[in-house]
Amino acid sequence: LIVDKVGSRRVGLAGLFVMSGAFALLGTANGDWMNWWLLWTAIAIGVVLVQSTVWTGPVAARFDRSRGLALAVALSGAPLAAMIQPKLANMMIEMFGWRQAFMAVGGMWLVVTLPIVFLWFRDAPQREAAPGSAAALAGLTFQQGIATRAFWGLVISFAAFSFYNMTIATNLFLLLGEKGIAASEAGSLFAVMGFVGLGARLGVGFLLDRLPGNVIGFCTQLLPVIASFLLLGDSPSAALLLAVVGMFGLATGAEIDVVLYQATRHFGLKAFGTLFSGIITFGALFAAIGPATAGWLHDRTGSYNSLLMLIMGLMVVGALGMLSTGRAKQAWGGQDRGG
Repeated sequence: LIVDKVGSRRVGLAGLFVMSGAFALLGTANGDWMNWWLLWTAIAIGVVLVQSTVWTGPVAARFDRSRGLALAVALSGAPLAAMIQPKLANMMIEMFGWRQAFMAVGGMWLVVTLPIVFLWFRDAPQREAAPGSAAALAGLTFQQGIATRAFWGLVISFAAFSFYNMTIATNLFLLLGEKGIAASEAGSLFAVMGFVGLGARLGVGFLLDRLPGNVIGFCTQLLPVIASFLLLGDSPSAALLLAVVGMFGLATGAEIDVVLYQATRHFGLKAFGTLFSGIITFGALFAAIGPATAGWLHDRTGSYNSLLMLIMGLMVVGALGMLSTGRAKQAWGGQDRGG
């Protein structure tokens, strides 16, 4: 709602300060329950202010024919950071201790991003021509958008993906250990996942400009189904685990690109912030229950196999939800400045 009301630039600039400050404050954790809740409440607010909703609307407004690739490039920072940040954070922990490492990472992030966003990040040209108003932007209103089949298809798809993504993110290291993989080898597999995720993001962005987005999303959401099935065995080979992690990386790198692209094509930009946030709110709910569900299933059964089977079922439903979105009836094109 705020993005649609005041524009992405103001929200993004505020978000940089809130998120970097909230992350730095994690270094003050003292083990007290209330302290922990307050710290993570600050993180939650910061995450909202720097989520993809803020950055992608202005990009979509400037690209039409090459919108898929443009969105993919704009979102490539996350997998790049996933490859660099863990090693950098570990180095800082060894040098300064974990408390100072949190503060250093938060401060570095602000120093790097603030000048770039302040100097070069602008709202959609149509909004800049009419500040404070989304009336100049083409697209559906919020009421029109939530009445479409595409909206609910994307809700189902992203909810299933969020459950899978958060449970795998928080349990893959332990799952690999349960399959007999040493911690050092698991760390290398995580690096592979980051590289694959970056390649998938750019590759899927390129394909979205040429093939139906719902079909691409359907195929990528089936990858975790195959990967989870392969992990059901007791002693998977190194080559098989590499393939599994690769499929997880492909699915993770592709999903947000597909959902964003489909949302801009189906809804336009008039109420994009509100509609897309509605979609990811359902995702957040499923992401919130994912890790707890994973832990409960593991405690009940003694293995991760029941979780893998649950992920398989949910991702099949999510893939069908994505397929149901179909092609957009109207492209809601932006201003393509050279593609």
